[in-house]
Amino acid sequence: MKISALVFMAAGAVAVATVVGCGGSGTTGGSVVSQPQAAKVSRFTTPTPTPTPIQLVLGATIGTDVFPEGDTASGGSGQQIDRINCRAFLDNQFHHHVQLSMFVNGEQIALPRGTGMKNPGHGKFIYHATCAYFLHTHDETGIIHIEPPTARTFTLKNYFDIWGEPLSTNGFAGYTGAVAVYINGTLQPGMDPNTVTFSPYEEITLVIGTPPSWIPVYLFPPGYP
Repeated sequence: MKISALVFMAAGAVAVATVVGCGGSGTTGGSVVSQPQAAKVSRFTTPTPTPTPIQLVLGATIGTDVFPEGDTASGGSGQQIDRINCRAFLDNQFHHHVQLSMFVNGEQIALPRGTGMKNPGHGKFIYHATCAYFLHTHDETGIIHIEPPTARTFTLKNYFDIWGEPLSTNGFAGYTGAVAVYINGTLQPGMDPNTVTFSPYEEITLVIGTPPSWIPVYLFPPGYP
């Protein structure tokens, strides 16, 4: 099943991708994984963006590998979610991307590959699935692919609903604590992460507890539309 033209562009890059901390179970939602620990919330000085942007490489893992591939049992398994369909073929006409970083007490947690896909394939960059939602991930770089057939606004809540993980001002994906939201490296005081809307090449960072030294700034892989 061809999900998009991008996956064929990615083939060469995946072969040379540097993967850090890769240790996922390679299974989909419902598998047993280590449960996230509750984080302590602390007062802190707002960190600033990474001085030198970090180049993202297709197929890499950014952060600690915690979650299994694919959606959870309560997430997408082919049914419509938030009026978002799962399709065997996705049109590239409105294809763009955002990047999501998640930190808990200074540790970056990797966004799993194969979310937003029913029966995702395997590998460091997933090429095939029975169907894919308009919001999905091919690898663990934190890049969320947005591929609707017509122009449409999506939110971070839509992505978490498809993934099947909770999201609120008091936690995300099983981690608990007040959530600080950064957009393109800038803190958004009091912002509910559910209301974050996706704009092309936007960088979204969620932080619980002690923040990292820097809010990461990434360069998307060459050739991304």
